[in-house]
Amino acid sequence: MKGVQKLGLLILAALMLAGVAACDRAGGSARQGRGERWPGPEPQDLGGLVFKIADNTNFRFLPRDTELGTPMGDLKHTIMESIMEDFNVTFDVVRITENDMLNQLTPAVMAGDLFAHIIISTTWAFGGLISAGLLGDISAVPTLNLDSDLWMRHVHRATTVRGEVLATAGIFEHWDRASVVVFQKSLWNQLNLPDPYELVRRGEWTWDRFEEFAVLAAQDLTGDGVVDNINDRWGMAVIPDDFMRATVLSMGGRFFDFHPVTGRLYSPMATPEGIAIADWLRYFSLIPGAWYRGPGQNNRTEMFINRRALFMPHDLHIWEVVRAMDDDFGILPYPKRNAEQPEYLSVASHNAMLIGIPITNNQLEETGIIMEALAARFAPVREMQRAELEDIVLRSDEDIEMLDYIIPNLACDIGFIMAIAGPVWNTPMGTLYNYTFNHTVNDFASEIESRRMAMEVAINEVFFNE
Repeated sequence: MKGVQKLGLLILAALMLAGVAACDRAGGSARQGRGERWPGPEPQDLGGLVFKIADNTNFRFLPRDTELGTPMGDLKHTIMESIMEDFNVTFDVVRITENDMLNQLTPAVMAGDLFAHIIISTTWAFGGLISAGLLGDISAVPTLNLDSDLWMRHVHRATTVRGEVLATAGIFEHWDRASVVVFQKSLWNQLNLPDPYELVRRGEWTWDRFEEFAVLAAQDLTGDGVVDNINDRWGMAVIPDDFMRATVLSMGGRFFDFHPVTGRLYSPMATPEGIAIADWLRYFSLIPGAWYRGPGQNNRTEMFINRRALFMPHDLHIWEVVRAMDDDFGILPYPKRNAEQPEYLSVASHNAMLIGIPITNNQLEETGIIMEALAARFAPVREMQRAELEDIVLRSDEDIEMLDYIIPNLACDIGFIMAIAGPVWNTPMGTLYNYTFNHTVNDFASEIESRRMAMEVAINEVFFNE
């Protein structure tokens, strides 16, 4: 049984907060009540500033009209109103699709227009904005403290170019897209496997153990003597792209990174460490029954639900499993490469949200104040979102405990962010895919080396004009 659920308490607190804020409006200030002020920057008059937000994430963090009247929506709305009143600003939030963001931002920047104070985008759509040179340096915002716990350092590290920070994350539920290993608990118990949570606690949850259990799970259910189709039982069913990206980062690898000496971009996948990761993935893909890679790959959830796969690597946004599954399931962090690796490392999926500022934003002081206020005041929203995950999605106290191994240790890769910015950015991932999934490449080391120089020259042209 899970511990005392906190979602109900948080909903009650949100309703009380919304009510107190409504009462306080008559006095001209949206305070939390009893003389307490909101966290974050001190209230100040920004002179009626219209603070513009361009968002292509379907308002996942901002209040949507359809949310109003719900505890979550009302809490978001109350927070936004509190900022408007305490700082004398008005929010102008514009929903722009992923494809239109680049098309609209480009002419605005060329004309020197502000366009928006901040831009919120999914990770997969952010690379195009960086590649086009449309984003400014967030670290130059004087009123923004990127070293605080409100902002995610793993994103800063991956997007620091020429000393400029081009993206951050915070404010919103970035971690809800963290990669996890979902396991079929009923099948796990049927196979009499060791306590998975204890393996994690002892630091012994490694890819070797994952491989061991995947092999044990494989079974010929169709009676033809081999595990070779969707109706057999497999160790793992997964979308290969997301799995391979997350696996590389879980082992401490990167598709692209900035060289610690030269500062220039290079591909760690072309180093001995990267090649070793690729070779392990290839080896794992060749184990009979370990990794389902046949037709109907998108039916992985159905396979998992019906005990035809022990593992289904996914992100924490696993609502389709919750809705459809009568059997029990659990979550684990992505395994370590080996027991000597210090931490379990996870990666947020391509749908995680990032935030940036247009290069034409010349109101940096005001931008930082409002960003800090948003990040600090949205803390109860993040708490409610975490409570929803714990109380509605996850099914045991041990699964909730696993979040402490997953969320604090997110890793980020500039290559992942830049994936749609041009085909060269997909060279390491595409080569890995053909080596470990399609099996159309037989020697990863030779293939990646043959492309390395042209690839690295091309990507450095983007940032360094070289």
